[in-house]
Amino acid sequence: MRMTRNRRKKRDVENDREWSQPRSNDIPVKKNIYIILIFVAILGITIEATRSQFILQVSSNKSGGSGVQTDEPKQNAISQEEIAKLAKERFLILHDSKDESSMAIARNVEQMLRYMKKEYDLADVKQFSKPDSQYMTVIVTIENLGLLADLDAILQYAHNGGNVFLSRTPEYNDSLYRIYRKLGINSIDLPIVTNGIQMTSNLLIQGEDAKIGAESIVNSSIPVELDRKAKVHAVSADNMPLLWEAQHGQGKFLVYNGTNMQSAMNRGLIAGGISLLNQDFMYPIFNMKITYIDDFPAPFRQGIEPSIYREYRKDIPSFFRDVWWPDMIKLAADYDVTYTGAIIKTYNNRVAAPFTDEEGTDSNNLITYGRDLVKLGGELGIHGYNHQSLVTDEATASHYEYKAWPDEESMAESLSYLNDYIKKVFSSYDVQVYVPPSNVLGAEGRRALKTSFPDLRVIASLYAESDSTHEYIQEFSVAEDGIVELPRITSGYSRTDIHDWYIANAITSIGVFSHFVHPDDVLDKERSNNKSWPELVNDFQRMMEELYQHYPWLRSQTASEAATSLESYLQTDVYIAHTDKKVTGYMNNFSDEMYYILRTNKKMTSLVNCTVEKIEEGAYLVHATGAKFEIGLEE
Repeated sequence: MRMTRNRRKKRDVENDREWSQPRSNDIPVKKNIYIILIFVAILGITIEATRSQFILQVSSNKSGGSGVQTDEPKQNAISQEEIAKLAKERFLILHDSKDESSMAIARNVEQMLRYMKKEYDLADVKQFSKPDSQYMTVIVTIENLGLLADLDAILQYAHNGGNVFLSRTPEYNDSLYRIYRKLGINSIDLPIVTNGIQMTSNLLIQGEDAKIGAESIVNSSIPVELDRKAKVHAVSADNMPLLWEAQHGQGKFLVYNGTNMQSAMNRGLIAGGISLLNQDFMYPIFNMKITYIDDFPAPFRQGIEPSIYREYRKDIPSFFRDVWWPDMIKLAADYDVTYTGAIIKTYNNRVAAPFTDEEGTDSNNLITYGRDLVKLGGELGIHGYNHQSLVTDEATASHYEYKAWPDEESMAESLSYLNDYIKKVFSSYDVQVYVPPSNVLGAEGRRALKTSFPDLRVIASLYAESDSTHEYIQEFSVAEDGIVELPRITSGYSRTDIHDWYIANAITSIGVFSHFVHPDDVLDKERSNNKSWPELVNDFQRMMEELYQHYPWLRSQTASEAATSLESYLQTDVYIAHTDKKVTGYMNNFSDEMYYILRTNKKMTSLVNCTVEKIEEGAYLVHATGAKFEIGLEE
């Protein structure tokens, strides 16, 4: 304070002296004032420009941004002649083509093995005699073991070192009664209904506490008393064994005493089960963490929400600007979260031209929140011109209380208007991601999207099977039209047992966390479970914190970055060779990196072209940086 006062006094003295000079010095003084005023004006214009559309218009994702693929040549680690000499990791899926439940489980196992890049054969139990020793594991999807022509051959295969995964509750009959002791069972009884599931091991990565409540899952199970040597991996809510392993000779049996292995949300049990049965087992994963904000940026509802006003003394738009968005930014910074937004221009229900009205539009939201999103390293995707799903089918639209579009041309016209709206703010930004409203999309809507957004390369809908036949369900893949299918897996600000179960299964099976929220969930009592924003943000904070603590190795990505990673993964051919002291990976069509999960109880002795990070006991993340990589192992 003393120095400041002295400076002020000195400046006052200098001013007195200046005014005491002859008036002939006025001209240079005025010149200095004009120079200062011009400088201040330029500075003001510059500052304002940084706050205006100007700065946004030069924002670009055309080079070096998300989703840009490199033109570097692919690497090949192994020739076709060498591949033919490798001992293949091969699996057998046994099914009954006349049993839809068996076929549904077989399809789910088949998809999981494709993600793992493992070779497999499908065999109808009626044409099957006995398993070849070439198979690492036989996955049995039938209920009636009496359909097997030679049950003893299965027992002998396991006794000689093979592994058998019974992925469905065996039927209570003479065939089961004949072999139940070989399955690690001391006694059995007639089937009963069991509720819930609780893991008791880390078969799911970081999922030893994962569970689904008794009210959420029902199984048909056989009451069993297990041999003390059997290892239990999951039980029902009332402690009935649901998943266990039992040694048989040199091999193993893994038994699932349930009836829901056909669900995509249980693929972690398949991946974990296969990993458990096979020593030093390694498989590739996507390794991505994606977080979407649907309906953002978008116009916020005007007016006052009583609960928010009581808490914050703010109307709805001010709440989102001053409370919700700063909280979301802090979460992103604290827990390595990258947001992909899904823009909505208006919430009108117009499905026919003209689409040029400005009713319900708030371009300031696109400017303000869009700028922040991009500055945070996030991405701008689209949700639609409005929130009407892109379908012409009346039944589908009315199911969601939407309007059906009259034709594909109307959809394309509305989307073109949305594109023009975005380009006015982000003139150099190429929109690459589309999130369908209510996860509903028709073939005609897909074509309209490609017409109006030629740079679009990602559609993000849903991964899991749904009770609704209208929703667009995806696998992680590249479609025939070149669009990357990048489904979302979980949603909402608050955790539930099912939510945690889905996360543990998805990360164990494919190494993916893909989640979405809506800004206005807090305004909807059903979606918010009647919780206030302080409660919701606290729930979301705990969710992101635990995810970051348990799976810090997941790569936080925008949707288009994840799509590029997925394309690279899908294009890469993987071959794994095993010895007692080494695991060797060979990759053809390899770009620059690939990630794997390695399940082993051995110690690492050497690493070539890779790094290894311990995830938890017996589970490791392998980051391969060369087309051929090696991991030395010892007991």
